[in-house]
Amino acid sequence: MKSVTVPRINGQRLWADLMALGEIGFAEGRGVTRTALSDADLAGREWLVGKFREAGLDVRIDAACNVIGRLRSGQTGAGLVAVGSHLDTVPQGGRFDGMLGILAGLECVRTIREHGMELPRDLEVIDFTDEEAAHNAGTLGSRAMMGLLKDGELERSVKQGRPSFADDLRKAGKDPTRIGEACRDAKEFTCYLELHIEQGARLESQGIQIGAVTAIVGIYRYLVTVEGAPAHAGTTPMTLRNDALVKAAPLFTLLPEWVKARDPEMVGTIGYLELFPGVPNVVPGRCQFVVEVRSQRSTDMVHIRELLKAYAASREGWCVETILEKEWTPCAEPLIQAVVDAASKEGLSCIRMPSGAGHDAQSLAAAGVPTGMIFVPCRRGVSHSPGEWTEPERAADGCQVLLRTLLSLAGQQQGEVGRVPHSGA
Repeated sequence: MKSVTVPRINGQRLWADLMALGEIGFAEGRGVTRTALSDADLAGREWLVGKFREAGLDVRIDAACNVIGRLRSGQTGAGLVAVGSHLDTVPQGGRFDGMLGILAGLECVRTIREHGMELPRDLEVIDFTDEEAAHNAGTLGSRAMMGLLKDGELERSVKQGRPSFADDLRKAGKDPTRIGEACRDAKEFTCYLELHIEQGARLESQGIQIGAVTAIVGIYRYLVTVEGAPAHAGTTPMTLRNDALVKAAPLFTLLPEWVKARDPEMVGTIGYLELFPGVPNVVPGRCQFVVEVRSQRSTDMVHIRELLKAYAASREGWCVETILEKEWTPCAEPLIQAVVDAASKEGLSCIRMPSGAGHDAQSLAAAGVPTGMIFVPCRRGVSHSPGEWTEPERAADGCQVLLRTLLSLAGQQQGEVGRVPHSGA
């Protein structure tokens, strides 16, 4: 591979983009709310399309509403290098989760073009739809692109009365019955890179500037429904109640006990709960909540799943439905090393580390695309919060490492990058 001189990205321009995009869906004291395919998300996408076109990218929006900007090399059949992430946020989220990866990819394109560089293969910057699970399961856009969606998934909603992904695709002018047109052959991609804030405190606490991600955590998620009987809260004696919340409550403390007993590195969360009818003067007739477990070992997640199902089966009125089972996914070793080497050449400290958060990169890796991720520190490890923050210098560091890494990978032959076997969704 020929050595290349790597130009400097414009960190001030990158930061200005981050701040400008962060105003779309922002409310003082409540952070950024730009849930997937909401009006705010559609406005953010429109803003991004304009920026892509200004940078000279060919832009298209696929059947899953993924926004794809392509810098053409003038060569055909060489495969392409892709970078990306997502613009959608959790409710009351921050300015960096997902956004940094896309805008850093945009800044890399600008830098390449401004310095008259011509890549030996095409480069794509991709904004994947609904990474944050606004509709049901997350990473919908990237899984659609890799052919990993499950039957019926588009019609499910995370909450009663909320639009499904299919509903919002129609609102955005897409036909959900044609979602398969978003699917692409993994062999089309030479590799995929994603820059992201760490969403944890390891890098900041150790004073490390760059994380080279070795693997992405597995996530299993289940919707649990507990049926009781609604009744008047003032006239129904305690001894005659069939309170769905009371029936469900023991599991709320059992889950963390199960998880800690299995593996101290594993995590389990009940972060969503809804009562029906959900009013103060009615005994809950139904309780629904989501159980999520994350681990780097599938056997641990299976163990908790089986405990949950056995517990539910032994009780009247309980039902467990699978929302998502996404396996632990390794990054490609040549890409991990490429990130380490790029950080070293930029004079930045770097460690290898796993990701405890899920990312769109996981979908591509699961489909067999050689995948790598770059982490930069975030303040106190806070994410999915209005307090989410990384310093301008850290954002620029990550973008510079991304540029150096993708330039090195874009110059390699297809077989040199190293493919990983398909590991399932």
